[in-house]
Amino acid sequence: MTREHSRTILHLSRDDRLIAAVGGAVAHFAQRVGIENAACNLLTSALEELCRQTLPLLNGDGLDVAIEDFDDRLQISVEHRGEPQPSVGVESFVAECARESKQRITGVHLIRTVDRIEYDARDGNIRTTLVKYLQVGQNGR
Repeated sequence: MTREHSRTILHLSRDDRLIAAVGGAVAHFAQRVGIENAACNLLTSALEELCRQTLPLLNGDGLDVAIEDFDDRLQISVEHRGEPQPSVGVESFVAECARESKQRITGVHLIRTVDRIEYDARDGNIRTTLVKYLQVGQNGR
């Protein structure tokens, strides 16, 4: 049985107090599509930390977080304007973002938390997308 695809976009200013709302929205989507609590907690904490690390890099009016659920995956995109990081790979990008963070999130941690990571930088727009595939048979799938 398939269900309707849904998408929510949150726009955050430079105020890091808004990150908790993003975590809550991701947790809601994750639970709705049947992701287990432990995986949901890891995904939420990884996304919150990614947002915390991205806020100081902003060159524009804020950060957009799009949360989408599909029949086979949960997809979260974090997009902002700024200078692209070296495209050597996720590890170098995330390590550069984490320079100022007390709780360093690494590409290895992200890869263990999600199933796929996409990074795209074009015309000053930078997007990091985290994808978590769903177990077959979960939540009516």
